Amino acid sequence: MDVSSPIPSSGSASAMEDVSHVALPRRVARLYPAYGLYLYGEGLYAQETRALKLTGTPVLFLPGNAESHKQARSLGSVALRKARVEGGLHFNVFTVDFNEELVALYGGSLRRQTHFLHESIKASLRLYKHLKSPPQSVVLVGHSMGGMVARALFTLPRFNTKLASLIIMQASPHRAPMLALDPYLLDFYSAVRQKWVNQASRLRNVTVLSVGGGYRDYQVRSGLTSLPCPSGDPSKLSVVVTAVPRTWVSTDHLSIVWCKELVLATVRAFFDLLNPETRQFTENPERKLAVLNYHFIRHPVRMVAETQENSVTVLARDLFKFLQNSAENTRMQSNM
Repeated sequence: MDVSSPIPSSGSASAMEDVSHVALPRRVARLYPAYGLYLYGEGLYAQETRALKLTGTPVLFLPGNAESHKQARSLGSVALRKARVEGGLHFNVFTVDFNEELVALYGGSLRRQTHFLHESIKASLRLYKHLKSPPQSVVLVGHSMGGMVARALFTLPRFNTKLASLIIMQASPHRAPMLALDPYLLDFYSAVRQKWVNQASRLRNVTVLSVGGGYRDYQVRSGLTSLPCPSGDPSKLSVVVTAVPRTWVSTDHLSIVWCKELVLATVRAFFDLLNPETRQFTENPERKLAVLNYHFIRHPVRMVAETQENSVTVLARDLFKFLQNSAENTRMQSNM
């Protein structure tokens, strides 16, 4: 937990600098005039990517109900700063503008958002055609209803599932809508559930992680964020943010997006998922699960259960080492 946070229980936020508009084909722009696709940038990186000659790895952020595409600032800023440390490896964080539509209250726009997301994925991947080995897929990060739109992609008959083999969702109501106010919303949920439950065997190559906000999220309770999927499918993970290593705090519905501790866990996982040879995300499902388990479920230090020692033994050993070191220091001081 970052002690510099203005709201200690909800993590700390990152700042935003700039976004570049990504031009879409005329047909798409005419069909969806209220929507847009943008690339996050700041400082020198924003200037270098102004021409959209990209060399990184694509990540696409999806805002939720009545939310701004600029919420991608936290993910993009932290990823850019860590890229400076890693050297050479970096991400291009795209973000979709859904015109801040109230899709949690009216489901008529959800299908339109899903189709636009499909076009946005294809448009973002076209920006890498100049590379010898361009990326073939994007990683989707969806908040709230944005996570539902990401899952709805796979209900489209012409969608290639290889375009998005990893999805991370934050406070997304998978089990049921927060308010079932119209038949469009219910039909949307029914179609998504039918695809992911009844045809789960066809989606085993897609790794999905759902993170709930915990008790501070009054809009989407954690029970709704659990992924409805067959119990035998290991590629679908559900966790509450209070259980995420190094985070351990509950967030409200919005602050889960900019909670610095959770953003750091996400970015660290992204870098560990990169294949150093192709400089793209690994397609190995076992590798993806191992990395997500490491950063979001298992504590990154040695656990008592792993050492096959009980807590008394561990405490006794540590106490013995402490006393031994103290005695050694006392001896050294007396000889000086």
